[in-house]
Amino acid sequence: MNLTTEQKLTINNALTCLEQLMESSPLYQVNAPEFTSPALAADYCRLKIGAETREVVLVLFLSNQHKLLCADIIFKGIINQASISPRDIIKKALEVNTAAIIIAHNHPSGDVTPSNADFTITKKLKAACELFDIRLLDHLVVSMKEAYSFAEHNDMA
Repeated sequence: MNLTTEQKLTINNALTCLEQLMESSPLYQVNAPEFTSPALAADYCRLKIGAETREVVLVLFLSNQHKLLCADIIFKGIINQASISPRDIIKKALEVNTAAIIIAHNHPSGDVTPSNADFTITKKLKAACELFDIRLLDHLVVSMKEAYSFAEHNDMA
């Protein structure tokens, strides 16, 4: 389905409103623990990147209490692939003095089944984080409707 420019603008405005609503909720306020479960992080990431038509990688940089310090799209890829560099993620994590991160990327196809490359990058990123005493809490694969949590499936090893 091809959307008109007006329809795309309407969707983007709706997503912005939903994002603001989520961020104003007590569950997402700065003074409350932000990401206390994979489900909260998945909801946030689905809103942020679930509708992207190309693969993008979003990193949530968190405090020691898992409060959001910042959320950045670190990489943009093609329709079915996004390159992830642990070096760039660690560099940003050190800049914002993060204690933990959650990484998320979307699958524009809607199928959130992780690929072999997803498992490989999770291992590499976890090892890189450990060198700098940063906790990798989760790797999420998201679409508009669902999410796959590596943490929930015990795939973080």
